[in-house]
Amino acid sequence: MEEHESRYTLLFDKMRVAVGREVYKAYYRQKEREVYLDKLASKHNISFEECEEKGIQVDYLISHTEESIEDGVIKKEMLKKLALCLEKLSEQERLLIYALFFQGKSERQLSAETGTPQRTINDRKRRILLKLKKLLEK
Repeated sequence: MEEHESRYTLLFDKMRVAVGREVYKAYYRQKEREVYLDKLASKHNISFEECEEKGIQVDYLISHTEESIEDGVIKKEMLKKLALCLEKLSEQERLLIYALFFQGKSERQLSAETGTPQRTINDRKRRILLKLKKLLEK
């Protein structure tokens, strides 16, 4: 092993072992992949070990959980169109939609905050969503 490669070491059984640069990189690439797969599995309530036990190929799961390029482009275009349609709403309509869908407030919460009856908020929301639907279909 060359002298400049000896600066790469890995810990095995509580001992530092000198390894080459490629081995070092491959080892940590695999470690990062395991961390990524664990995060992905926890997000979908499955474990890496459970997949191995059931004979499920993790690569298969990843390919089915990742968004395709086409889906990403379509989603991006729809979000642009939605943003343009939201701009066509009145300020009052935008504020209602923002509170309900972007801030996650319930109709009941909004009713208590504004003093507007919940039924009125529900009716306004329904009308605004219909208006947005028509704007999006254009």
